[in-house]
Amino acid sequence: MKPELTIPALILTVYLLTNLIVPYAFRGELIFIVDTLLWATVIPLTLLTAKNSQTNLLKTDKTLIQLATIIAIFQVSLSVFMAFFMGFGRNSLVWTPRAIAIYFPFLLAPFLATEISRAYLAQTASKHKPTTAILLTGLFYALLKATVPQYQGLTSPLAIAEFLIRTFIPTLATSLLATYFAYLGALPANLAYMAVPTFFTWFSPILPNLPWQTSSILTVIGATVGFLLLDAAVKPLPTAKHRRQTRLHLTRKGEKQATHWTVIALIAVIAVWSTTGLLGFTPTIIASGSMTPTLNVGDIAIVLSTPAKAIRVGDIIQYYRASGEPPIIHRVIDKYESGGTTWFITQGDANNAPDDPINENQVKGKVIFTIPKLGWVSITLKEAATAAYTFIAQTLPTALTQHAPAALINGLPITALLTLTAYTSLLLAYHKTTKKEGKNA
Repeated sequence: MKPELTIPALILTVYLLTNLIVPYAFRGELIFIVDTLLWATVIPLTLLTAKNSQTNLLKTDKTLIQLATIIAIFQVSLSVFMAFFMGFGRNSLVWTPRAIAIYFPFLLAPFLATEISRAYLAQTASKHKPTTAILLTGLFYALLKATVPQYQGLTSPLAIAEFLIRTFIPTLATSLLATYFAYLGALPANLAYMAVPTFFTWFSPILPNLPWQTSSILTVIGATVGFLLLDAAVKPLPTAKHRRQTRLHLTRKGEKQATHWTVIALIAVIAVWSTTGLLGFTPTIIASGSMTPTLNVGDIAIVLSTPAKAIRVGDIIQYYRASGEPPIIHRVIDKYESGGTTWFITQGDANNAPDDPINENQVKGKVIFTIPKLGWVSITLKEAATAAYTFIAQTLPTALTQHAPAALINGLPITALLTLTAYTSLLLAYHKTTKKEGKNA
């Protein structure tokens, strides 16, 4: 059997074993151990096959890796941005030492096996028809993303339609782009693209809690934008004959811009984490005039987590009046102890009367400094995004309900389908471009 067929057969065998045999032959933690060992066998066998076929899986292009990382961070940022309007949820993965020892290898082994074998197939199976190879390889890994029980549950047209839109289409969009990166830059490129969202999902203590319709379209849009960026950097799709001589068409200025965007993306991630309070401080936009003239509407107050004993009369603090209500930022005008608990009396600088007493458990932190007026940017963007989301998620589906069959009610999945169609058309267009250039060569 040819090497480029041996590896897919091996992966398919491991997939079927871990889905159909292992869950019934083993119990408890032994399932995770056996699954890990099975997927781990794919890694050395793929590397050995690549070495025997003289396929270099570790060739690197720094700019391509930067671009892959930027696109991956952009896709994660899309979901995080929408989560500010739809909510976050706590990650179900809790990384205790025991969990790391058992579950992390269980997650890491199939991830590495998939990406290493993807890079090998993208490098070897695309010698004559790169576009076809990219499409088939991307499709192969997208089909393996779902479990066998998920396929067994496709017993009705509605279940099939939901599976295609909810799981398969966004997975295929991501898989195609990862395969394209593997074709151009081997393992480092596709690993950089896939590792960012994967590790974010594994290790971030909070995750976007989005409806699956929204998550689906954001994934497809993110992958499509990524493909367009890669399209702008690599023109045309190189054939196997010229691939070694083809490098990204980026000038020194373009490389500097890629570096700048990497820094900006990392700063954006830190900014997002800071809004959750996980870094010890929280930026808060002033939305009322109760602290005028010290704090004005649109200012950003940086709130630092502070022990109650360190808070003094005259400090400006942020606290919660009741669960579910937005936090309040007012100045401390009195402080006292009662029943072993520290209590505070606060009042807005522009208010005529003090607030009701609050205890130390209600205090979120102390304002350490402010950034004047910068919050108006966020306020404007949030209002615009809220209006756009209301139209897409509520107004448009309501209109479709009155004028279309029930299957066409939700505009988000339809948009996802249309986006993926355009995305696949870009790949097919490359096939025509490559074929035309081959005739002219």
